Amino acid sequence: MPLWPSVISRFLMGLSIGIGISAAQAASSVTGTVTITIQAPLKVVFAPTAPTVACTAAPGTVVATLSTTGGDGSPASFTATGGDTDDFAVSGSNVVVGPNGVAAASCGATENLSVAATQP
Repeated sequence: MPLWPSVISRFLMGLSIGIGISAAQAASSVTGTVTITIQAPLKVVFAPTAPTVACTAAPGTVVATLSTTGGDGSPASFTATGGDTDDFAVSGSNVVVGPNGVAAASCGATENLSVAATQP
């Protein structure tokens, strides 16, 4: 009978004993807990919600005040992103009459201004 199977068998038995893990080590486990705060989405708030402005309002006249709800609580910066950006602009946290005033063609019309808020 060849000697090799016997030698290999003894070698493998010695190897498994040398690197074996005890039952207590294999069965151990740990747990942990993490608290997660889920932020509400950032939302732009206009005050008043449906402002009106005179057709003859001077440039820079405040039309609405901007604020945010939700997000991470840090201060937001505001930018006009669409709508009537000829007649209106964002200055700080206000919607204001644009630098050229309200155009005569806009008098009596209802206009929209889209505003984006960004938190750093």
